[in-house]
Amino acid sequence: MSTNKKETFSLIYKENAQSIVRLCYLYLKDESLAQDAAQDTFVKAYRKLSSFKENSNINTWLTSIAINTCKSLMRQKSYKSTISLNEAIKVPANTPDKETELSVSQAIKNLPENLRAVTILKYYRGLKTQEIAKILKVPATTINYRLSKSKELLKEKLKEDFNYD
Repeated sequence: MSTNKKETFSLIYKENAQSIVRLCYLYLKDESLAQDAAQDTFVKAYRKLSSFKENSNINTWLTSIAINTCKSLMRQKSYKSTISLNEAIKVPANTPDKETELSVSQAIKNLPENLRAVTILKYYRGLKTQEIAKILKVPATTINYRLSKSKELLKEKLKEDFNYD
């Protein structure tokens, strides 16, 4: 293994580790599983580093690996979110802003997986539609539809919390 590959990967890891762990946590809602998924993501990335195309974005590539790793974990029979959302995000009880955050987090968690994925990537990761389309391997028009549907469902689920008319 060349020193250059180690140095390159070390830099990639340092720049992206925290955001990949956060992404995995948003997806899995379990800190321990998120750490495992992030570690698996970087192991896979290291193994495939030679196949990375320099003309694409390293963050998009890592995000794609992380999402697929999380999906794989979720398909396993052993995957169960036994921790409550309150415990997971360490929210003090009866705090108005935290209650709102909790409501939104719970509503996002309850979205169908395809809508939850685009919502997390768009609003928590700040990715553009084209980047999301590339990661999820679907057309950009599908991403736009899913974002629209996600907003519609979230608005409906949160109607009482935010007093929408």
